[in-house]
Amino acid sequence: MFSQKEVDYTGETELYKIYEKADKELNTVYNQLKKKLTANDQANLVTAQKDWIKFRDSNCKFQSYSEDEGGVIANKMYIDCRTQMTIDRTKELKSLLSDF
Repeated sequence: MFSQKEVDYTGETELYKIYEKADKELNTVYNQLKKKLTANDQANLVTAQKDWIKFRDSNCKFQSYSEDEGGVIANKMYIDCRTQMTIDRTKELKSLLSDF
């Protein structure tokens, strides 16, 4: 039988693997879209993506961590938030990709 710490760690590890898969797909779609754009539009996309990453991370931190909470559940909430926002961003970029 696993200890609570092992169960918590395992769950967090699995969530992180799901996030990594979503992030990999996002990067694939991002690079496909970037190849189809003019140099000026590529620069705008790069800026937008950097800004989006900052927003995603700060938004998920805000949603997941409060002064009274923390620990494993907050970490899981943070990873889950990043995963969901990454999946949504991938859908958004795929939609743009279909326009080109």
